[in-house]
Amino acid sequence: MSREQTIEIALPLDPVLEKLIADVEAAERRAEKSGPGERTDIVRYEALRASLEAHAAAALARDPACAKPARDSGALTREGDRVVVALAMPLEPGPRTDESATEEEAPPPATRWPVRDDLRGRQLVEQRFREQLAEAIESPGQDRASALSPSGIHNRVLTEVLREQVERVDAGPVSVPVVYRDGSQAQAPFPLRCLQLTEVEMVSPDLELRLALLSIRHTEMDPVVDGAWLRNAEVSRPRPAAQTDDFVHQTSVQQLRALTDEGRRRVRLRIFQTGLETAVVGFFRAVVEHLSVHPGTLEVMPMFYSPRRGGERTDGVAEDYAGFEPGALWATAGYRR
Repeated sequence: MSREQTIEIALPLDPVLEKLIADVEAAERRAEKSGPGERTDIVRYEALRASLEAHAAAALARDPACAKPARDSGALTREGDRVVVALAMPLEPGPRTDESATEEEAPPPATRWPVRDDLRGRQLVEQRFREQLAEAIESPGQDRASALSPSGIHNRVLTEVLREQVERVDAGPVSVPVVYRDGSQAQAPFPLRCLQLTEVEMVSPDLELRLALLSIRHTEMDPVVDGAWLRNAEVSRPRPAAQTDDFVHQTSVQQLRALTDEGRRRVRLRIFQTGLETAVVGFFRAVVEHLSVHPGTLEVMPMFYSPRRGGERTDGVAEDYAGFEPGALWATAGYRR
């Protein structure tokens, strides 16, 4: 039976080791200040730390007697003219554990999902996603499967199925946690069954905008949009998916408040969407929350790319929206001045 054991190796300080330790300590300070997704300083610290541990491992190979049991003094300790480095040994001999005390019954296999023969491709994805979301609504957050899992779901399927489930029903509102493929969970759950949606567009809104959901994703949209809702440089960063969702949600909440003047201005948005599910979920969570507080002040028309329309030029770019077509309207009635 093997186990992990941490030992300490004392290394005499020389100019090379002094410089390496100074670099390790500086990199550690920068890594601690790094924000979510900023991996450069963290990776540098890990590489320098691995180099220091290699020095300790080489000293251990030369003299196994130099190893001592680890104390709780940290991974790196200066002691006069030497430095003590903690070294993890992952495969040291150890006693056998009491297997009977750790035995647990394996969970039963998941229920087999019946595949319909009359559906293909995206239709199957839509069917499966709709069924998974319905199960999550019945017991939200009960387990990992009882959550909204948008990873890998087509942009249009994700938007339209969410809109279906946002519609109010007699059972009352429910909030479902959002969990992504990488295991990360968004801070705020997605509110469902909470709005009385309408397909009737508002008359003479105070402000009407055409916006790309993300900048620099589809340059062919540039002639037909007024701007971008989100900056791609801020959204498309290497970080857990849920953190991107949280960022999009918080940014969208603030921008919707500003655009509608806290519900005193009526706004119509045509959002030309891309396939980044974290942006879609975070944005429409903010839309649902806004409509719950300020009904009738906002309507969002999602615009989806259609290869069919993309090849059908009419009188100009403005008429065919650069190959995009509208989806179902996200709006509620009830505005009063």
